[in-house]
Amino acid sequence: MTGTETSGRFTARYPQEGTGPIPVERYTSNAYFEQEKTAVFRRKWLNVGHELQAPKPGDYFVVQLQVADTSILVVRGKDGVIRAFHNMCSHRGAPVAWDAQGHCRGFLTCRFHGWVYDTTGKLVHVSDAGNFPSVRAEDNGLAPVHCGVWNGFIFINLAKEPEETLDAYLVPVAEHIGRYDFSGFVPAFSYRIDENVNWKTLQEAQLEGWHLPFLHEKTLARAVKVEGRQYRHSAIELHGLHGVLGSPPPDSFTPPPTAMLASQFGTGTVQAFGTKADKGADGYQFRGSFDFWHLFPNFFIGLLDGLFFTFNIWPVAVDRSIWEIKGYYPPVSNAGQLFAQEYSKVGLRDPMMEDCFTHELMAAQLKSGAKPVIHFQDEEILVRHLGNGVDQCVRGLA
Repeated sequence: MTGTETSGRFTARYPQEGTGPIPVERYTSNAYFEQEKTAVFRRKWLNVGHELQAPKPGDYFVVQLQVADTSILVVRGKDGVIRAFHNMCSHRGAPVAWDAQGHCRGFLTCRFHGWVYDTTGKLVHVSDAGNFPSVRAEDNGLAPVHCGVWNGFIFINLAKEPEETLDAYLVPVAEHIGRYDFSGFVPAFSYRIDENVNWKTLQEAQLEGWHLPFLHEKTLARAVKVEGRQYRHSAIELHGLHGVLGSPPPDSFTPPPTAMLASQFGTGTVQAFGTKADKGADGYQFRGSFDFWHLFPNFFIGLLDGLFFTFNIWPVAVDRSIWEIKGYYPPVSNAGQLFAQEYSKVGLRDPMMEDCFTHELMAAQLKSGAKPVIHFQDEEILVRHLGNGVDQCVRGLA
């Protein structure tokens, strides 16, 4: 199939996304960014982690949501239920949990003055209670946040009343992703990257694979490159505000010697990119060798045969973002499997470093004002879809 035969195929399928240039102001305007914070991140369901981060009753972790000017405490109660709260004591606003993660024996105590809360958020002890005659325990528990769990992934919604349930929000993608078997995996590694870049610029580089043969020539390109032909996604699908892209396996793929050695002991990123998996009629239907799902506004699930990984991209300022990367693999039981996993970890890390360097270069140039618009082509329609979704939220249309 030639580039001519495939040009315009996604634009023809989704004409509502348009083809025109995109204003650079969306990436550089602080006023627009403030609108995004309110219209997107204080209204939509946001993934904040996975229940494997709090597997036992009393386990908790904290997520810093600077985009919403808050810190979120996620805790598994004695009853096994995952709940979320603003990490804020009712006394004077100090954080109740000061550590990024931990375990409690059913109670969390504020270190500032010793007020105590149980894992349902109830205030159960007020230090020097006699000197707080107006404080009613039943009115001063932790401030709850709407919380739900889907396929092990924990989501919150910061609105007083969400516009729709988590299940309804995920309906466009739930049946598709839900076919993937997420059981049996454990957290294997994580990265946290602080970048000087607008959150959409960072995400957009993950919403198209067209750059792989160019930017990642020495790394991922060998797993997708087809000699003599322009790169083309095997699939791009839009599902409501969400979407997915599939990366095609190459005509032939020979992993580098170290990857071949690692593959003898366990599944790794490089070799998983190079083959298309077939899970049968009832299993997950891969669009390519690697499927990358985007759950609006800022969560990604990368599905490969034998492993998966996630991205959370958190805005901090109009020109600063946090990129969290987590890999989930089968548990290791011997040195060979650990070697395969560690090699796979590096195989993912190196392309991310190439991305980060490029993101910041782009962000710096966009701020120059030299160009008023940027352009997206057909293979970048999922990139355009993100910007359109954000802009619809800002204008009150989504």
